[in-house]
Amino acid sequence: MSPPAVPDVLALLAEGRPLTFETISAAFTPFVPLLARLPDTPQDPQWHAEGSVAAHSALVVAHAHALADEAGLGGEDRAALLLAAALHDLGKARTTREEPDETGALRIRSPQHARRGRDELAFRLLDTGIAPVLLLKVLALVAEHHSLHRALDGDGLNSGWSRGVPALARRAPLPLLTRLARADARGRVVLSGDAARGEDSADLLELAAQDLGVWAGGDPFAAFRAEVAALLPGASPDLQALAAGRGLQDWEAGRIHTPHEAAARVQDAARHGFPRLTVLCGPSGSGKSTLAAAFPDAEVISLDDLRAQLGGGRHGAKHGAWVSGQVMQAAREALRAGLRRGAHVVWDATSLRRSGRAQVLGLGRDYGALTRIVVAWTPPALAAARNRARPQPVPAAVLADQFRALDFPEVSEAHEVILRGPEEETWTL
Repeated sequence: MSPPAVPDVLALLAEGRPLTFETISAAFTPFVPLLARLPDTPQDPQWHAEGSVAAHSALVVAHAHALADEAGLGGEDRAALLLAAALHDLGKARTTREEPDETGALRIRSPQHARRGRDELAFRLLDTGIAPVLLLKVLALVAEHHSLHRALDGDGLNSGWSRGVPALARRAPLPLLTRLARADARGRVVLSGDAARGEDSADLLELAAQDLGVWAGGDPFAAFRAEVAALLPGASPDLQALAAGRGLQDWEAGRIHTPHEAAARVQDAARHGFPRLTVLCGPSGSGKSTLAAAFPDAEVISLDDLRAQLGGGRHGAKHGAWVSGQVMQAAREALRAGLRRGAHVVWDATSLRRSGRAQVLGLGRDYGALTRIVVAWTPPALAAARNRARPQPVPAAVLADQFRALDFPEVSEAHEVILRGPEEETWTL
């Protein structure tokens, strides 16, 4: 029997049909081959006596159905919760390894598996035709399903909670996230201390979020942004974006406490002007050069063009590391020069890794720039077709490696993170 089609699975989930993990996995495996590895991906028996990641995921999906029924969830929210339950531990197929503990005994660990799962899904699920708004909810739930206890660091609402909980609400819908955390905790044969902590964290997060007024959804910082805008009458959209973006970063880090401080920190930029830095992000063929052309007044720094000028070809270093080093040196010098002039600089490169983006965006912050990441959020099949049509296509294996290596941007990496679809649709994280 052929696997069910993804649209049919999504429709059934939205209607409340109790689909199993195996049914959901069968529909999505053609688009996310890593799912096929979950039955053979082990887990540490101390925390997961039920066995493999697939065995755990099957239990989590069943508990998520029960929690959705209990809450009367339907439509997009129900589909998001159930799909996230099926996919939440996908990253373990990439990150699981044995490591010695403090006694020297080997234990099974999966560090950063939540974020790696989100990164694996962020582009691949576009090929399924899933609605981007639904996909963004799923990605947020997968990425943050282990973040509840970190948001609750501290000893109450007058400490870290008052910052950590709204910050988490900015990244993920808390009512769905707490239900996923409860399903994850219950999806274990032996309710270990770690699982009990998951249930306790969900309960505590719900209480804290309600007290802080960030439980119901929407932008938890809407009032903050509105007050900043009111304190800067007549400010350009870019100045408002700089004030709000920098202000939220400083507020979450504990450097400021009020919107007034956020507005005060951009007074110099309001008087003397400020540069802008747009970092494009996406694999080859995703449409970054088209995005760069949408900024006619910007200074575009294209690593492909610099590589061609230095003799390495547009997509490969003909002379190896020497050309790559020269390209980056020339690009950084051009970036610094543009920022010093107060220009709008567009960094046109794949920018796949978070560490590489951090170096470029760090220069922008050093010069007081408004920083943006614009992601060319393109289905892999479309990117591959565009790549094949190029005069000098990137080898298919290289393109596959790019999708595998991509770190999906975090909202905290820049003042604004914008996703641009192939039909010029936009979504802001």
